[in-house]
Amino acid sequence: MRRFVYAILLLLTALSAAGLALSYLSVYVSPERVWFLSFFGLLFAPLLLLNLAFLLLWVVLRKWPLLLPLAAVLLNLGFARTLAHLPLGKKSAPTEANLKLLSYNVNLFGLKRTYRDSSTYAQIADFINHEKFDVTCMQEFYVHAKVQSEQQFARKVPGLPYRSVYYSRTRSNSRLGLATFSKFPIVNQGSIAFSSTTNAAIFTDIALNATDTVRIYNVHLQSVRFGDKERDLLQSESFWHDSRNEHSRVLRSASGKLRSAFRIRAQQVDTISKHIRRSPYRVVVCGDFNDTPVSYSYHTMRGNLCDGFMEAGRGLMSTFVSIVPSLRIDYILYSDHFRSNICYCPNLSFSDHYPLVCRLAVREP
Repeated sequence: MRRFVYAILLLLTALSAAGLALSYLSVYVSPERVWFLSFFGLLFAPLLLLNLAFLLLWVVLRKWPLLLPLAAVLLNLGFARTLAHLPLGKKSAPTEANLKLLSYNVNLFGLKRTYRDSSTYAQIADFINHEKFDVTCMQEFYVHAKVQSEQQFARKVPGLPYRSVYYSRTRSNSRLGLATFSKFPIVNQGSIAFSSTTNAAIFTDIALNATDTVRIYNVHLQSVRFGDKERDLLQSESFWHDSRNEHSRVLRSASGKLRSAFRIRAQQVDTISKHIRRSPYRVVVCGDFNDTPVSYSYHTMRGNLCDGFMEAGRGLMSTFVSIVPSLRIDYILYSDHFRSNICYCPNLSFSDHYPLVCRLAVREP
């Protein structure tokens, strides 16, 4: 009996270590080539915890299988830092910021299903004015003839007189897209459209002063597009105890949508990252990547850029309103010309995303 239990524990340990190793590979291999690896990246956090539990078990038992989870955990230590930042040592004093940035998926200003006076235009504008941002990047920026025009919203944020707006979906009385509002003059702008989707990216060149221009990318990558029923069922505790046929049907549908989204995001991020590498200026990338830090999308987009959360965040950060306690899918990345003083998410309920705030200063030589 003891040999049987030992064999089962060894098998489970090996499987969990292999799963964590596949999580590591998922950031380097495009989902267009091997799509199933992305699922292991999505499961990185529970796989990491499982390996830590097995590591502790085998340490207590003083058995050689501890080497399996130990190797898997050590391999992924760098990725663990993208989920939780635990700063050690003396905290550096904040310096004067050159750029105070906001990246915010505003979720159509609350007008996804209704055009009543329940929009969040006023609340979000008040938040922007109160925080005095230098640059604000909004995804799912939405205007509707019956409620609010682009010009009307611009008048609500007078501290950001310059704007670059790109609409990826235009209808007779409404428009949806990306918007970048700036305190500084805009000297150039453009868009990166994707085929067969309303997702897109825009770039905006802003002149901080007479000699320093920065290119701001505002990015919205492909979402999974779960339907309301799928989302409600997957978040329902009773669903996971249900043995009816609906259980397998919903899981098949959800996995198919995830697979499709992984592949589409890979194409989108490859296109944007190539554009970033050709930038004549230092860059800042703000946006909703719809993917976790342990993913091909994040790893490719980040490239040689710095991550505001990893440099100046504290503890765990969740940018998406979800049952998952720490789900970071919104990011602010930047050239190493800058350093981040502060990076945080205010706990506001105006959207299904939390606003992501980052203060950047020019890095001292």
